[in-house]
Parts: sequence; structure tokens; C-alpha cells
Amino acid sequence: MKFHIARLESMEVSDHEIFNLLSEVYVQAGFTTAEIAQTIFAPTNLKARGVLFAAKETTFDNRLAGMVIVVPWTSPAAARAKEHECELHLLAVSPTFRRHGLGRSLVETAVAHASNTGANKIILWTQVPMQDAQRLYESTGFTRCGEMTKNEIAFIVYEKILIQNNRD
Repeated sequence: MKFHIARLESMEVSDHEIFNLLSEVYVQAGFTTAEIAQTIFAPTNLKARGVLFAAKETTFDNRLAGMVIVVPWTSPAAARAKEHECELHLLAVSPTFRRHGLGRSLVETAVAHASNTGANKIILWTQVPMQDAQRLYESTGFTRCGEMTKNEIAFIVYEKILIQNNRD
């Protein structure tokens, strides 16, 4: 399979496609409720977080296959990022397109974007049961740096240093 990854604004992707992808990945898998999804997956809210990268499958039907959002520290959606840091939000790959390297490509695209914008660190958190995601993050250079609880859900926090600060 082949995928095209680009910033959302340069692709033809409907709000409906985005909402359906996130619902498939997070609601159907039991990681959030349909009620909460109505708010957190609302496309207007997602687009306001930061830069959304979308991936379309180009071999067969040009369907939305995955997405990720890079949230700068200046965004109101940034929860943990400090000055000159970014967060990675809502990495999602449709189950139909998993095991083809798309998750890795989306993470690498997000990291490259964060680095190109001058960020010195990228932070993310993932629910404890999301072990496949944890393996992906660790294999792309993220290190576990803590834990947190939000809305009674346990998360593991990861970070990746993008620019080393030289201090004398």
C-alpha cells in the first residue's frame, strides 16, 4: 500500500472523514466514549489545536487512512508543552491500514515538522492499554518520562528531545 501524507489544508479531506477515523480508532476500540468524542473530535476544535497531518491511501480508493496533530506550545490546546516545545495529539491509523508503516510515517512527519519549527522537544501521552502505540513511540526515539491521570484515565507520558541545548 502507498500513502500520501500532507498538511490537512493541502488535501481534500472532509470533516466527516476526520470524525469517522477518530471514532473508529478511539471510540470503537473503547478508549473514549461517543459522548466525549462529539466534543474532542469536532473537526473545528481539532483544526484549532495546531497543524493536522492527514494520510490518504493512494493505491486503491484514496481513503483517509490516518492523521496526527502537532500542537505548538502557544496553542490553547497544549497541556504540557513549555516554551519552544510541541505536543503530538491524536495519532490515529485506521485498523484497515495498520502494519504498513503508516503510524511510523505519521510520527516521523510530526517530529520533522516540530523540529523544522524550532521546537526543542515533543511530548505525547498515551493510555496505558495502548501497547502498540507505546512500542511505536519507543521505536521512534521517544522515552517514557512520567505518568498522568486525566478524567480518571491513566496515561503514560513520552518525550523526544529534538534540539540539544549546549550549556556551559
